[in-house]
Amino acid sequence: MTNRTISSFAVVLASAFAAAPGFAQTPSLAAGATAPAATATTPDSASKQPAAKQDSTPKPEFKPSWNFSAWIFGAYNYQTDSTTKAVNNGNPTSKFTVDRAYLTFRGMVAPDWGFRVTTDVVTLGSGAGYSGLTIRLKYAWMQWDFAHAADPNDMSGFARIGQITTVAIDNEERFWPRWIQKTGLEYWAIQPSSADLGAGAQLNLPGKWGNAYFVLDNGTGYSVANDADRYKDAALRLSLTPMGKSTGLWKTLELNGWYQVGRSQNTFATGPGAYKAGLENNSYGVFLGNADPRFQFGFDYAERITQSVKASDSSIVDNTAKLTDGFVVVRPFLFNDPKGTPLGVILRYDTYQGNTNVSTKNHLFIATLFYDVAKSSSLGISYQGQTQASPSSPLADKTIWQLNYQITF
Repeated sequence: MTNRTISSFAVVLASAFAAAPGFAQTPSLAAGATAPAATATTPDSASKQPAAKQDSTPKPEFKPSWNFSAWIFGAYNYQTDSTTKAVNNGNPTSKFTVDRAYLTFRGMVAPDWGFRVTTDVVTLGSGAGYSGLTIRLKYAWMQWDFAHAADPNDMSGFARIGQITTVAIDNEERFWPRWIQKTGLEYWAIQPSSADLGAGAQLNLPGKWGNAYFVLDNGTGYSVANDADRYKDAALRLSLTPMGKSTGLWKTLELNGWYQVGRSQNTFATGPGAYKAGLENNSYGVFLGNADPRFQFGFDYAERITQSVKASDSSIVDNTAKLTDGFVVVRPFLFNDPKGTPLGVILRYDTYQGNTNVSTKNHLFIATLFYDVAKSSSLGISYQGQTQASPSSPLADKTIWQLNYQITF
């Protein structure tokens, strides 16, 4: 076969492959050649274009991480009420305290999976053999972030299991300065504790409109870890933040309502068949508050409905406790200048009725002057007075002067 014949056959073969649909491709340009003018592409021809090249850049490998923070607060207490003097030969009492030492470890062990462990301190009674401060566990949970917000206005959510936050107290501590005193819900035992053993989930609403939090827990608080009661408490809180998208003083304004339903063990298990399997232990409340550091405030109304067994005739008695409280925290020099003098005032007033079948009411008044030495690190001087409206009240009067302190890092 001659060279001319071979060349002619090669040209024909190349033309055939170029015309075949399965082998069509864009010819490369030789050096110095001019690219042909672009032509309109029909849908059919577009489907024959080569697929876009996939990004082959490997994603960075996940590395577990963790961080540490701490919050410590306490006081010097000088107690001068008549009840205290009566048991101390007419003298007032004084003492230094460390009320809380929260050491918190947070971390991520895998994408979407994290944890939190927070320690606490407590003073053991003299009968424990050691009456000094000892460490106990406040929070310890595993968390799954099941919904992520690509945009801050999107919906997101998480679920937790372990020793977790209860339905209302921990949320209210965002508004009330916990280093001065417990929230009204915890101080008057409307809710047993800010933490409990259980499982919960929170859904953050789109548009920064608030969140919904559901929890199922033992119902006895984190101070009772060996709860053998077969009953559990279920609770739901709905928090609305109508000004969440704003940037002003009311950005943190929140209105929430919560309800907790549960039962406790009936120790009179051998009683008449008309007795319920468990004794009711329900509570509910509403809260309105603002968390802006210039002007914080909160108003509570809550009730706790419980049942008990009357010892004299084994009958069941309904008990309802009511709480109304309000507080305000003002840093007046920060309104016009964010770097102004961080001097502030705290005022709070509670009214508590332990049993609506009895007219007795108790009152708590707190007044504090404080100075922020740094963000969330403060010194304060407080007066706390608890009074009873009737001598038959089981809660004694208290008058306490305090030098308070808190530090975070």
